[in-house]
Amino acid sequence: MEILSIQQLVSGDQFHAKGRVLRQRAADVVQDLERPKPQSTRIQWAVQEDRQEEKRKKLSRLNDTRIRLESIEDLQNIVNLKKRKKRAKHIPQPRKAPPPEITGPVDTAQFLQAALENQRLVVDKYLDDGGDPNASDQFLCTALHRACIRGHLDLVERLLEAGASLEPRDMLGATPVFWACRGGHLEILKNLLSRGSKITRRDKLWSSPLHVAVRTGHCNCVEHLIGCGANLNAQDKEGDTPMHDAIRLGRFKAMQTLLLYGADLSIRNELDTFI
Repeated sequence: MEILSIQQLVSGDQFHAKGRVLRQRAADVVQDLERPKPQSTRIQWAVQEDRQEEKRKKLSRLNDTRIRLESIEDLQNIVNLKKRKKRAKHIPQPRKAPPPEITGPVDTAQFLQAALENQRLVVDKYLDDGGDPNASDQFLCTALHRACIRGHLDLVERLLEAGASLEPRDMLGATPVFWACRGGHLEILKNLLSRGSKITRRDKLWSSPLHVAVRTGHCNCVEHLIGCGANLNAQDKEGDTPMHDAIRLGRFKAMQTLLLYGADLSIRNELDTFI
């Protein structure tokens, strides 16, 4: 804090000096403003002015596009605008060409491929011409196996009505129930079981349908099999139960389901490991 003498306080010299300093600084500021600016400063001012102008334009466009609801006519205009946008978004889909008519004979390979691809006309032509519904490929997979793993429920029913065997076995001894579980198709699984398929069947590796459903992570099939009485603790050729498979493959939801229904955690497999 500045200390003033008695003479300065009486004469007011200190305050007059400060006033002169302030007036001089104001004059310097005015001169600086009137002095021509360098080229770089002019460019910066021009850029700032352009930015301000762009902001003003954006604000103006926003105000122009803002929806106004001041009367019934405004509301009707909004409704009409939405209808026009909806019509603009709607793109008419081209009509699907009708499937070609099957005129020539259908061989076994075409029949099996049609069962995999759900080509109903080809399957019907083969069956109507007296073809064997139990025909299979080199791996003993029938059309019913293929339709089950792909989830073609209508085709499954058509094959069974045409006399297809309910439980044919492929090269590994798996029935269509195994294939439905592998594909995770619950409705087909229910259909097969309602017609008399057995959930106690084992393949050549001693796996059960429950093993297969757990390995592939289809918990809807897992729960349905358990509800139908599947053995929770069935062991395959290596001594693995469905719980062993669930832990090994990280099927956490299947683990929860098996635990919920009381799976035994003390069973050891051939490697002498328990759960």
